[in-house]
Amino acid sequence: MNWRNWTACIVGSCFILGVFLLHQGVAVAEVAPADLKEAETFENGAAINQKAAADGARYAVSLEQAIQIARQAFAVPGELDQFSSGFSQSEQNSFWNLRWYRNSEPGGEMNVKVDAGTGEIWSMYKWLPRGPGVVYRGLPRYSREQSEAMAAALAQKLQPGRFGETSLQPGSDYVPPLSVNEREQVEYNFYYARYVDGVIYSDNGISVAVNGDTNEVIRFDVNWEEARDFPPPAGKIAPEQAEQVFYSESAPELYYYRPYAPYGVEAPVQLVYKLPESRRQVVIDALTGELLNNEVSYNYKQASMPDGAGGAGNYLFDQAIRLNPAEEDQVDRLKNVIPQDEALKIAKSAVAIPPKYVLTSSRLEQDYSFKENKSWEFSWQAGDGSDDGGMDVSVNAVNGELVAFSRRYNRYEDLKSPVVKFSDEEALHIAEDYIEKNQPGRWAQVVFGSLRPVQGLVIDPLEEPRPRAYAINYTRVTNGVKFPQNGFDLEVNSATGEINSYRMTWWDVQFPDPQGVISQEAAADNYLREAPLTLGYLRTWAPEKSVKPREEGKVHLVYYQPNRNFAMLDAFTGRILDEEGKTVTPAGEKESFSDLAGHPAREAVELLAEAGIVTGADGRFRPDDPVTQAELIAMLVKSSGRSPGAAAGGKEPWYRSYYDTAELLGIIRAGEKPEPDAAVNREDLARLAVQTMGLYNVARLSNIYVLDFQDANDISENLRGHAALSVALGLIKPVEGKFEPKAVVTRAEAAETIVRLLINGK
Repeated sequence: MNWRNWTACIVGSCFILGVFLLHQGVAVAEVAPADLKEAETFENGAAINQKAAADGARYAVSLEQAIQIARQAFAVPGELDQFSSGFSQSEQNSFWNLRWYRNSEPGGEMNVKVDAGTGEIWSMYKWLPRGPGVVYRGLPRYSREQSEAMAAALAQKLQPGRFGETSLQPGSDYVPPLSVNEREQVEYNFYYARYVDGVIYSDNGISVAVNGDTNEVIRFDVNWEEARDFPPPAGKIAPEQAEQVFYSESAPELYYYRPYAPYGVEAPVQLVYKLPESRRQVVIDALTGELLNNEVSYNYKQASMPDGAGGAGNYLFDQAIRLNPAEEDQVDRLKNVIPQDEALKIAKSAVAIPPKYVLTSSRLEQDYSFKENKSWEFSWQAGDGSDDGGMDVSVNAVNGELVAFSRRYNRYEDLKSPVVKFSDEEALHIAEDYIEKNQPGRWAQVVFGSLRPVQGLVIDPLEEPRPRAYAINYTRVTNGVKFPQNGFDLEVNSATGEINSYRMTWWDVQFPDPQGVISQEAAADNYLREAPLTLGYLRTWAPEKSVKPREEGKVHLVYYQPNRNFAMLDAFTGRILDEEGKTVTPAGEKESFSDLAGHPAREAVELLAEAGIVTGADGRFRPDDPVTQAELIAMLVKSSGRSPGAAAGGKEPWYRSYYDTAELLGIIRAGEKPEPDAAVNREDLARLAVQTMGLYNVARLSNIYVLDFQDANDISENLRGHAALSVALGLIKPVEGKFEPKAVVTRAEAAETIVRLLINGK
């Protein structure tokens, strides 16, 4: 998370906290002296303490002492010449909230929270704009290992007791694209999770963020509650028993999956193993062996756990791009699109439109993911001026099928407690009859997916919520394999039995043959090997019940997967994949290649691989193969902080977008003829590397350079400046006094040059 997001969080939190404290009558004060003179600080501290004492509270740490504690822990930047303080109180703690800031441009602030009872620092946040001439480029100055030592030392100093009960967890750093151009700061994030009786409680711990370019701590935060309701681990089931629950009740299942791909980019359907479609995580009660309810929310910190389900969602027009009149005209004339009036007739015959409804909108829309899919979208609204709802209907503009409809009810209906006249089983029959009648062929290609009550408003906090509707899903099946992104979604009104909304999602895509996929047991083995079940404490909360308060959270001793950083598995290889269907490098591991052992360029290649600048294939990098022009152009574009997407429709060669971007960045000259498969020599490497640094106008003045190479006459006349600059900047190293301009460059040598390019750009 960058500083802007953190600032927004802090400002919003402070506002809410201030309102809450004022409402509760808790002592709150603000002081803002022009400078931080001790007398003024003491005066303000005394005023706040007098107010707190008047409320019947006494604190061991005064405001003056809190300021001194904060200043001893952190150096307050001199440019932050303004100061304010606040006081907050909870059931467990009372805090002095200290803020140093600068009103004038370009701003800046530092916030510190000090426990008014113990003097312990619980949080610090600092943001300062970069000084004149300070630019971050290339590789960060400090490694994660160097910054980790800084983070641990600070946590030990500020929270020695609590830090001793923690252990460092795998984390997720913020590393912007490493670029020879200006970039944002690198942020290393360290989380020390709390352990209770030797069992991890991820929701409690100490967080530290360090700027990788300056090695300064920019955030420090403690989240800690009194241990009261932790069940003792004695009597827990063995890990092997928890794994058996996983295998028998929540093992990954075989699915078809199509990665999200906008603007008509090709994205082949894949065969994957994912957790059962209704489950996003596995949490097993370690005392009973029960698989905990998937609807319960869990409070715990973990690595990113992407939801790979995707799908069309339940909104009527959620993936459409509005065509302008000129585009509509072209589509009408050049494509086989049903005329608007014909589509309107289909809509009216498919869905009963109340007589008093008036057509308010008609439009032709383009599907966001498939260029060949278009639909006519119609909207009606009550024409008598009343707020009596409306209707939206979507018709396939090519084949005339009903795609979706949605009733918009009087908004006051949602403010009433629902009257339930239809059970979930009756609603299910209504949905089934509708699909079978309107889509008999496709009805035979779906299976029941899920039924979920849509809870209505709870007027009486003591009464149980009642469903105002039932959300029902049927999933498409092809070759005996489910395709959850396709199927039917309906909502049936519990009071009237009417279908509130309907959507059919059915893509014309190719499905790979499932012959040869690994077994479900093998997939489950891989899943647990990549994300083992871990014993830990989790605090769970019952689902929200409309306006009815949630039940108090309860701590469970569970087996769960705190560090799952993938969404699914490749069904043929078992490799872990992200939500885009791409192979994931396990968190904390650097990508390695089988053919780099002992190679002098191994460190450079792995560094660039970690940054996404170079890639290999089948676990090999081919370091000693000649680097092609297309490969080098792609590396240089990525080292400039740019990573173009695939060509729309997959019709252009993979390197086309890299050449286009390279021309925009000045890496190659406008009109330069691409030679994607040509091997790159050393003078070409010098030309492209120097131009990546934006030095073309200097390098092209070839006559001003004196070349001290034995083979200087072998260098092309127009590249003498590029060769001289590449050596002077340390990008290319001479070989025994020679530049060797025509020598072919290997992939490893290209990687080493790019690393020097990134280092030189700092």
